[in-house]
Amino acid sequence: MAAEVERTCGAAEAAGLRRYVDFVSKLYRYEMRGFIDRNLDSPFDLVGLDLARLVAAGGMRRLAPKVNSYLKDPRLQRLYSFQAMYAGVSPYQALAIYAVISYMDSVAGVYAPTGGMHALPQAMAAAAAAHGVEFRYDTTVTRVEHTGGRATAVHTAGGERIAADVVVLNPDLPVAHRDLLGATPRRVGRQRYSPSCYLLLAGSTARYDQLAHHNIHFGAAWREVFEELAGGRLMSDPSLLVSNPTRTDPGLAPDGRQIYYVLAPTPNTDAPLDWERLAPEYREHVLTTLEARGYPGFRDGIEVEHVTTPEDWQARGMERGTPFAAAHTFAQTGPFRQSTLWGENVVFTGSGTQPGVGVPMVLISGRLAAERVTGPDAGYRSRAWR
Repeated sequence: MAAEVERTCGAAEAAGLRRYVDFVSKLYRYEMRGFIDRNLDSPFDLVGLDLARLVAAGGMRRLAPKVNSYLKDPRLQRLYSFQAMYAGVSPYQALAIYAVISYMDSVAGVYAPTGGMHALPQAMAAAAAAHGVEFRYDTTVTRVEHTGGRATAVHTAGGERIAADVVVLNPDLPVAHRDLLGATPRRVGRQRYSPSCYLLLAGSTARYDQLAHHNIHFGAAWREVFEELAGGRLMSDPSLLVSNPTRTDPGLAPDGRQIYYVLAPTPNTDAPLDWERLAPEYREHVLTTLEARGYPGFRDGIEVEHVTTPEDWQARGMERGTPFAAAHTFAQTGPFRQSTLWGENVVFTGSGTQPGVGVPMVLISGRLAAERVTGPDAGYRSRAWR
């Protein structure tokens, strides 16, 4: 990685990147142990040596200035700070602790399961079934029966009452409270939410040999992008994430075909945007931008297509139409984020609860939920995140 930076940006930037890698590696060790892989019920749970180390390392500074102190090339500054957008905040507002995302992206490395992302939940379900878990698909739960903070059963749309010692809820947190538990706590109702995204999935005949599995394309505008999103406006000069899963797993598509996943950040549904009207127009905007940034013929190559807009995300049960849940502001991070436990025996999991957004974090939330049910298993945790 540093060698490539040296060829592209020079020796000074490569040296800065090495120092930055040291910084984010320390952040990962401090955060994983003390903040991410733990159920946090109080700010006092944070007090300890890792917190002191995190503060001393600069983790409580703002992300963009911290990144810029190591890297001077604007391209690298963007590359190592844009991840804050997926945590729901601008790099100029996010705490430097979110540099840990770029550690996972760039240092630890990104892994893609063979067979696509769906292979991961399939494997987990198979492991659970092998241990006696019964899955009931196509069954809608309409409410959780509870008294005095203790859940006793769930009720289904078919009229069935299923008694329960513990209820684990995976819907987006506001939806779980409102639709299943019957009331939304003030704190949850007042949460600030992340931006949303326009997502285009395409099966295509077009192939671009220069692509990696994941590709990020920044527009000339940078700070303006975050101002537009925060102001409820579409990006005039969009930054795009383009994934090409068949680059590393050709079996996901028929011979001679490719899969593309194109993500453009957008405002969430708090913005008064009529996506039914906007969607066709915005599709053309995205495709034109792609073709101008190194994807000639992308539009003509599409054979199979599926689009998801913020309104579609909302229809799927995601509050404010964002798949990125509550924003990771300081007041919605760590012990200040919704706990994994409600009442005596309702357990939350997913991106709205601790530790937060992203595939690794959501998987950890599942382990934290299991810990609420079965008790802590420190041995497992230390092996998994050593």
